[in-house]
Amino acid sequence: MVCGHRTSLLGNFRRNTKGSIAVMFGASAVPIAIAASVALDMANVSDVRSQLQAAADTAVLAAATRMAGNADDSDKEAIARTTFDANLSAQLLAELTSTPAILVDFPSKTVSMTVEVTTGTVLTRLVTDEITLHVNASATVSKGTPICMMALHPTAEKSIHMQGTADLIADGCAVHVNSKHADKALYQNGTGTGSADSFCVHGGYEGTNFSPLPSHCYVEQDPIKEQFAADWATENIDGLPCTYSDLAQINTDATTTTPLAPGVYCGGLSIKKGIVQLEAGGLYVFRDGPLYIQANGTLKGENVAILFTGDDTTRLISQAGANIITSARTSGTFRGLAFAQDPDSVPASPNLIIGGGNIEINGIMYFPDQALKITGNGEVGTNAAQFAIIAYTIEIEGNGELRIKIGQNYATTGLPDLPEAQEVVYLNE
Repeated sequence: MVCGHRTSLLGNFRRNTKGSIAVMFGASAVPIAIAASVALDMANVSDVRSQLQAAADTAVLAAATRMAGNADDSDKEAIARTTFDANLSAQLLAELTSTPAILVDFPSKTVSMTVEVTTGTVLTRLVTDEITLHVNASATVSKGTPICMMALHPTAEKSIHMQGTADLIADGCAVHVNSKHADKALYQNGTGTGSADSFCVHGGYEGTNFSPLPSHCYVEQDPIKEQFAADWATENIDGLPCTYSDLAQINTDATTTTPLAPGVYCGGLSIKKGIVQLEAGGLYVFRDGPLYIQANGTLKGENVAILFTGDDTTRLISQAGANIITSARTSGTFRGLAFAQDPDSVPASPNLIIGGGNIEINGIMYFPDQALKITGNGEVGTNAAQFAIIAYTIEIEGNGELRIKIGQNYATTGLPDLPEAQEVVYLNE
């Protein structure tokens, strides 16, 4: 009997314990549900944040990569926005609180994006109705190698044409070809060589004497175009009257110096023999006729700008044995441009430099819609501190040497900003 009584008491205890456990579980169910909801909500938030961050990172990298190959500011924001949308789910796109804010900073070559999204919780709304997330992404283009020779023609065969035994040396800088010609945008034939920090071609190339071999790249925008147009308007070049017209050929003995005042020279100017000295800081415009420097002639000038505009006879001609020793302005209008031509003034024949004399041009030769031909023997550009060429097409032939150079500190010498090659794009955050 005693044993039976104990069994009964134990059964009662068990029943009482079950009731207690049920009460305890019921009391803890709400905190457990809240904790589970929070955990799932946080997991959802983490996933959403990861998706947003990945899309934003991809977007700024895409825009910055395009910035590295294209100085134009018209499409960078659109590229970032399109890339972001393409890398985000439709559900998350619908939850965006506002349009992503995109900042394109060209001076620092940085693209930044800020995204805000409000996302609902996964389970019950025991903690909060919604969570707002902010994501930031930023990508920067590292400094590359300045481009010191650029052919701007978009489609030409042999946009840069190297022929014969002439050597091209781009000292500490890069060569760039915009032409999309599939086979011969850049062309080399003969025993002449081309050496540079890099050769970058939008289309194809032919030739083996390149060091290093060319690589494919984006089109680069004309870096001078906008400022040149602004300076042209500031100086009212089109509205300036002729200062001198149809001047007689300059033909003195070899050591005689003839000073030449700034102004507009209509009908061109021919220097057959002697030294013509330009005035420091001067602006010289040659209209409707060539600046023609013959074999025994010398053109000298420091801190000057020499411009060409007018009919199809207007161009630069330097014959074999001629000397050009000039430097561009370091400030003011046409800064950094040693020789430049109005885009609307296209000569029937290329601007021409025939080596054999002393060609020391400090600054940029800028012929945006004109051809430039460099031929003959001797050295061109060897003694120049900073020398760059931007032209529609460029032909190099003969048996001489063309040396162009732009140092990393070129901006301190007064040259305008130039595009760069071999840039690296990286995330900042």
